[in-house]
Amino acid sequence: MTGPASGEASKADLVHRQLKEEIELGELAPGTPLSELWLVDRTGASRTPVREALRRLSAEGLVDLVPRQGARVSRVSLQSVRDLFDFRSLLEPAAIRQATEAAAADPELRRVFATMRSEFARTVRRVPSQARSRAFYELADRFDWAIIGATRNEHLRRTISELRPHTARLRNLSHVDPQRVEVSVAEHLRMCDALLAGDAEEAAAAMAEHLAQSLATIFRNLARGPVEGLDLLG
Repeated sequence: MTGPASGEASKADLVHRQLKEEIELGELAPGTPLSELWLVDRTGASRTPVREALRRLSAEGLVDLVPRQGARVSRVSLQSVRDLFDFRSLLEPAAIRQATEAAAADPELRRVFATMRSEFARTVRRVPSQARSRAFYELADRFDWAIIGATRNEHLRRTISELRPHTARLRNLSHVDPQRVEVSVAEHLRMCDALLAGDAEEAAAAMAEHLAQSLATIFRNLARGPVEGLDLLG
């Protein structure tokens, strides 16, 4: 189908993708007002696709639509951080357990994880820098998506995928401390080693430890001072 309707839908997809990425990267910080006129100017889209993109982002929990006030990037509360990690700790150890079993039965999938393991090991040897941290984040993201892809349970895959944007928003809080990158690399190596050894229980335990340490780091960093867009009373 072609024509105005499909064109608007396509533009809404592009605006949605752009804003979602900027929210995930922190370029649009929690609490940032999102006026339609500002977004029209920022994205080059008309009001209709902008409104549709905001509606979709609201449904995903990334934008708040406030009556008579307009839209804003949803704020982050301490309770929402706790809730997210509590939920992830239920899902992601189960996912890596299934991925471990899948890799044991699929040589190609095993090679994928073995390659990532080598990349994590190379990261350890690199001189600490912004470029190194960025490369690690990209690799960790690929690892997470590989785990999701290797999960046999469709509902588990979908649920973890839907949490990814919320997880990405907290990355800056988790990695403010450069030492967290060092520790996180070691945690990912432990997960890879367990997965490649076919030890599903150790892989799940390693994932649970990684999530617990990430949450502890976020709260430790928050204790050092207020963060824009974070509701400390929530």
